[in-house]
Amino acid sequence: MTRILLFLSLVSASMVAWAQSIPVGMTYYETLLRTAQLTGEDTSIISYCIRPVHHPYATAAKYPFAANNPLLGKDQDFGRWGLLLDSSKGPWAFQDGSLAPLSTPSTALPNFPSAVSYAKGTLQATLLPIEVRTRYNTHHPYGWGDGPMVPNVGLQTFISYGAYVKVGPIEAQLRPERVRAQNLPFEQPPIRQSNIDMPDQFGQDPYVYQGWGQSYIKANLKGIGAGVSTENLWWGPGYYNSLVMTNNAPGFLHLGVHSNKPLQTALGSIEFQAVSGLLKYSGYYPYGTATIQPWPWVTAPIERNTSFDNQRKSFTGLAFSFQPKVLPGLYVGFNRGVMTSADSLTIGSLAEIFRPILKDASGEDGGGRNQIMSAYFRYIFPESHAEIYAEYGREDAAWDLEDLLSDITHTKAYMLGFRKLTPLKKKGTWLMLDYEMTEIAQGLSSLSRAYNYSWYTHSLNGGWTHMGQVMGAGMGPGGSMQMGGLTWMGKDDQQLGFRLERYEHNKETYYYRLPYIQYVGPATSPIWPDISKRWVDLSGFLTYQRRVYGFIVQAQFQVMRTWNFNWQFDFEQPGNAFRQPGQNSTNPQFYLNALYRF
Repeated sequence: MTRILLFLSLVSASMVAWAQSIPVGMTYYETLLRTAQLTGEDTSIISYCIRPVHHPYATAAKYPFAANNPLLGKDQDFGRWGLLLDSSKGPWAFQDGSLAPLSTPSTALPNFPSAVSYAKGTLQATLLPIEVRTRYNTHHPYGWGDGPMVPNVGLQTFISYGAYVKVGPIEAQLRPERVRAQNLPFEQPPIRQSNIDMPDQFGQDPYVYQGWGQSYIKANLKGIGAGVSTENLWWGPGYYNSLVMTNNAPGFLHLGVHSNKPLQTALGSIEFQAVSGLLKYSGYYPYGTATIQPWPWVTAPIERNTSFDNQRKSFTGLAFSFQPKVLPGLYVGFNRGVMTSADSLTIGSLAEIFRPILKDASGEDGGGRNQIMSAYFRYIFPESHAEIYAEYGREDAAWDLEDLLSDITHTKAYMLGFRKLTPLKKKGTWLMLDYEMTEIAQGLSSLSRAYNYSWYTHSLNGGWTHMGQVMGAGMGPGGSMQMGGLTWMGKDDQQLGFRLERYEHNKETYYYRLPYIQYVGPATSPIWPDISKRWVDLSGFLTYQRRVYGFIVQAQFQVMRTWNFNWQFDFEQPGNAFRQPGQNSTNPQFYLNALYRF
């Protein structure tokens, strides 16, 4: 197996890089390749901390998304991850519709027969998979990391499709996305987080979105790609959350330059991505809390405001990863993003990521500018089939070195997790244990220094958002999450898993509302000083995945127990001097995804 992967890597390195990427959010391919790294079937040194991933398999095979791709295929001669396991007869690949040994490197890129793929000379073209996602939320919106899908109660569907073409070093992908959400009414929160364009509901009517999705046009040369794109980005080692950049919001229009593969240096390999683009507002207003009456709180409805349609803000960011030669399996890196109020891209906006980190050195604070930084590591242990990872970030810059060192936890956030795979007796089956926690909520330092500011909100431009959704961790400002699960993985891409999750909604809003909780209430039913009314969702998930012919089907059933919804008391229930029951509910949720490979 190792010889096959090495052979493919050498072949791909000898060519002008073909860098077709695996889109962020296409979980089947992303999970398959990253998990194969833990099993030892993938010997690449890709960090998987800067996505979309430009994998050597996508370089070594013409049609990485095609159903008959030998590296991601479904034939019985292939192992659990679709990788060739029999290396006794040398490197193998499809050739003329059958398995045959590759005699020379020149045949390393055979024409894989497909009704929807074409190759001649330097021209390559293929249809990409059709992906359909369906979500049904029953009580209140739930879910993130799903691109253009929005907070919704009721049925919501997503569809993506497209085609890829390459001519010489130039490649283009057209992969638009469409979303339709039923957008049923639900109880709005009595108080909202200020300073952020993050609507609880996108209007009152059914919501429809049509965008360019995972589309791009790029030029590639010697491991470097550059061009214009609307692809989603993901920076950091997390599976479920990351601090600076995820696919929680739709992809934004950006110029970018990136590595297509790990670039070798004397000390180790590096990967990077630098982008500069324009972000849009949701067009729904007001931001933050606007009440019609003080008690009981009646939150002003968020309404469509067309004055935001033509307004933009700029974003410039840099992601960097390093794999030192002396420590195989270790990846370290950092991410930095800067947002400004500029509504166009200029030389100044492109240079934002190179400004000094400390405010006294940069010479300015405010002006609609905000930055978020993080550092991370990922350490894989192929022999143990395991990995550990963590990310630590800071929102906004310290004033000077003294401020940084004396109050190092100010505006901090962190994420950490691990995965462990255990081979079972039956060949090709595994048991996976995973855990991940993310803490965005701030401590006392942030509450005292910047009251009512939080991660993703410390900005004059509607916060760290694009089209009304946070670009970082999808749980949003002040959130806290812990999740863990156990998954059985078998042949034909079968997976059966169970996961538990605890999600506490915006702690900063809870702290801000605490004085009202304790001291304010209707005369007929006063609120006792019960400070326990944190809004928490406790969920159990049952997940299933199976490959059926050209389809990858993923299903999920979730039962959620919600405590103290919207931080609300239940005044119809009797209380005492110390406890007042909250508004609690049980909410089933349903997810169904289907991916069709032609």
